[in-house]
Amino acid sequence: MPLAVHLLLHPDCPIKPAWAVFDAAWYLRVHADARVICAGRPPPAALGYYLRVGAKLGHSPSPLFDELFYLNRDPDIAELVRTGRYHSGFDHYCQHGHRGVSPHWLFDDALYGSLYEDMSLDILDEHQCYGRYDHYLRAGQREERMAQFLFDGPFYTAAALAAGVHPAALEGQGPYVHFLYRLASGEEELAPSVYFDPAWYLERHPAARAEIARGRYHAAIHHYLTNESASHFDPVPEFSEIFYRRRHPDIAAAIDTGAYRCGYQQFVQHGAFELRQPSSEIDLVYYRDVNERVRNDLNAGAVRDAFAHLRLIGLGEGLPHCPVPPRPVLDEAATRALFLGKARANLASFAHRKLDFACAAPVVSVIMVLFNRFELTMLALGSLHGQLPGGIELIIVDNASDDATRRIGAYVTGARIIRLDRNTGFLHGANAALAHVTAPALLYLNNDVELGQGALAAALARLAAVPDAGAICGKIIRTNGCLQEAGSIIWNEGTVIGYMRDADPLAPEANFVRAVDYGSAVFLLCRTGLVRTLHGFDPALAPAYYEDADLCVRMIEAGWRVLYDPGVIVHHFEFGSAASSEASMALMRRAKRIFKKKQKTFLATRPPPSLETLSAARSRDPRPAVLFIEDLIPLRRLGSGFVRSNDIVHALAAGHQVHVYPLNYAPYDAIELFGDFPGGVEVLYDRDALQLPAFLEERAQLYDAIWIARTHNLPRVLLALRQAGLDVHGIPLILDTEAVESLREAGRAALKGEAFDLEAALVTEFAQAGVARATLGVSAPETALLRRLGLPGVARLGTARAATPTSASFAARADLLFVAAIHRMDSPNLDALAWYVADILPALIAEMGAAPILHVVGYAGPDIDLSAFAGHPHLVLHGPVGDLATIYDSARLCIAPARFAAGTPYKLYEAAAFGVPSVATSLLVGQLGWTDGVDILGAGDAQNFARRIARLYRDAALWQSVRSAALARVAAESDVSEFNSRVERVMKEVVEVRTTFCEQKVAKKL
Repeated sequence: MPLAVHLLLHPDCPIKPAWAVFDAAWYLRVHADARVICAGRPPPAALGYYLRVGAKLGHSPSPLFDELFYLNRDPDIAELVRTGRYHSGFDHYCQHGHRGVSPHWLFDDALYGSLYEDMSLDILDEHQCYGRYDHYLRAGQREERMAQFLFDGPFYTAAALAAGVHPAALEGQGPYVHFLYRLASGEEELAPSVYFDPAWYLERHPAARAEIARGRYHAAIHHYLTNESASHFDPVPEFSEIFYRRRHPDIAAAIDTGAYRCGYQQFVQHGAFELRQPSSEIDLVYYRDVNERVRNDLNAGAVRDAFAHLRLIGLGEGLPHCPVPPRPVLDEAATRALFLGKARANLASFAHRKLDFACAAPVVSVIMVLFNRFELTMLALGSLHGQLPGGIELIIVDNASDDATRRIGAYVTGARIIRLDRNTGFLHGANAALAHVTAPALLYLNNDVELGQGALAAALARLAAVPDAGAICGKIIRTNGCLQEAGSIIWNEGTVIGYMRDADPLAPEANFVRAVDYGSAVFLLCRTGLVRTLHGFDPALAPAYYEDADLCVRMIEAGWRVLYDPGVIVHHFEFGSAASSEASMALMRRAKRIFKKKQKTFLATRPPPSLETLSAARSRDPRPAVLFIEDLIPLRRLGSGFVRSNDIVHALAAGHQVHVYPLNYAPYDAIELFGDFPGGVEVLYDRDALQLPAFLEERAQLYDAIWIARTHNLPRVLLALRQAGLDVHGIPLILDTEAVESLREAGRAALKGEAFDLEAALVTEFAQAGVARATLGVSAPETALLRRLGLPGVARLGTARAATPTSASFAARADLLFVAAIHRMDSPNLDALAWYVADILPALIAEMGAAPILHVVGYAGPDIDLSAFAGHPHLVLHGPVGDLATIYDSARLCIAPARFAAGTPYKLYEAAAFGVPSVATSLLVGQLGWTDGVDILGAGDAQNFARRIARLYRDAALWQSVRSAALARVAAESDVSEFNSRVERVMKEVVEVRTTFCEQKVAKKL
């Protein structure tokens, strides 16, 4: 319809599309300038003002059309408007856009056309409909048609009626129009469909709430559908954008090509029907298959899809929606046969290659008690032989075997072989061997095992490193790949269990060092002198079972600890040495009765067997327990504030039990995860915010404090605590701001020339911070700001960085270095890089003639697109670099061109610690509190930044002077021991320090 806006909105125009509306009352209410100018004038004045002035200012004529959305969505149209081809975006829509361009963020023209065959433009023309939006407003919204993946007319109608809306209002306007006018009126935002929860969204995402409060968005649904970082905001608690993209790479690729705005759009439109997994804790295939109710409702058409059914019905009724265990478990009978087959297959090799255990000065003595099962014994000895070449004293006790074990001396040399005339069982055989032990360490080892890589060396290293460790036990894995035990627990009624039995060996709970009740003699490394003092195993428990538990209890009562080390991996053919599993169970029952009577006093200190007591019973550590919560697992390679968080975890681990919990699920390789933290830290890498309430409920009595990194995570934790039924004031909370986000936002707004109310932003950011026992700032200015806000327990916790200057001389170095992690598209570091390329680099070329190469090093998130910088002749993108010392040793100077930031720039401390001088923006120099021209060179604009780079790059004397001064700053301000002491002081101020043993702690908590 080739009519311009001024003609179409004229009262006498004979053509009236449903979208061609100018709502004068709404317009004057929304736009104060129009309201002032049109005050006292007749009604048509508002339309005249809109056509003359308002349209050019980006005003919308009614809630049915969003001018800013329209122009932002299509830059080509915006350019036509800017050059005067059209009066406004709405003018373009009136003339052409109505035939295919979406006019509003809640109406998807292409989707509407693809879903309904009768929505072709030809058919619409025949029925005198001016585009699909005209049809939807006139009829489609009342016909329950979908025009946007998050708006469901019938669902909204039901919600509106429940909220007290008069039916006539809905019938007159239609649900879609009523919804838009309700948002415009400022009334409570109702859910537009089962797929979006506005109340949860605002609670979960305080950044969105703050943006709405500032007037940048109208409502939660508006923010979700139009914000610039779709991957950072989840719409409902049952969907994780990060998880969905990583679980479904094909969808991530489709998003990258622009096929979808976000993963959730694909999920609602297609993925939910395909039963794709929306989060780590929801399996829609399982939900459908195990619940007849779900299948019946889906078949009857009562609900659209399984995900909608889960949110509408399943969660409320407690229908199971995730398999337990979540991974396939192999048939153990089959895997035992495979293990035995491997042992038999290896036998031929020992005919020509004997195992030689001869040694002059053994480090460890290994006691292995045998009764038949020659093939298993040789597999075990083969795996042992390569563990510690030349340092093993092997003592074999043959309990009158009648198979090839009798000839074991023909295949194993250098071992002491003790032959008994009858089968006395494991216990007597082990005690008989004790007299022959000469090494300072003693390993009890089953003959039905295969040792993992470096298992014995790891156990010996742990024993040597912990003076009060009496024994070391390991991670025992059954033939089917499931855990047999990760340390063991003794309950108060004498029952013993292997902790985490049947779990994945890589489960977080099985992968941190801790003191335990006991470890089984499948693999038990002990101090020889201690075992001799205790006279070995108690003969009363012969022939076997409970002897290892009893020995460990006696060690504990003598003041020693039994440590579980996950680096000690043992593959075990369970019950491989027994006549039958039934015979073993009978012996266990007998031994339990004896153990229970003998260790009555010890058992009185143990908790009763239950899921509620499991978390406390698994560890005998009496130290306070701290739950450390971050956005991600704080790996050092992630840069940004995660390096500091990693340092905090290390500091906490020196005096506390520390468990690290990420709110944003992000899988990593286990080898990378566990090596980045002290061995005693539990790294809960497979969790996310969705599971936090259940996790807190499960461990309600375990934690003495919760350390929350980053202010935006505080509301998420408080919500989880309430959902878990816990008192938010009942456990000390430590809020570590890491950086005051409002200051960063203020800088970003200033850079764009936008107005920003810093005080209002601060009030919003710290609205719930009063519940914390301590509030930490990273810099002196930010700490002072936190005090001004009246927050509780304000203290400063800076950064930790030891000075380790690289050795290369000024002359041996070349090029520039920018070390910066980029986690979001609105990251200060990404802006800094873009500013360098656009403005600083041209000025530098003009200053120097030939500019040095800039090496860009650091982690970039999966959603970060750096293709614009790839192949640039003056840039080299390295990505994450493991050995930073090497790259710092080659760089002449570092740059930090951040134009907005908060907290403290760790990268500048790091550069100074490596002995590389830096040029930074005046903003960062001020945040550091360093002296421009002495410790660092600063600049406020691109021209001066380039001059400072050129000066420092060329002047060897200045370079050496700044290097020395910066190293002195690091030594004074980032001392590692002082950092650790500050962490300890914070903990002492918020947590009651207890010195009782673990038994008293568990009893008190339970």
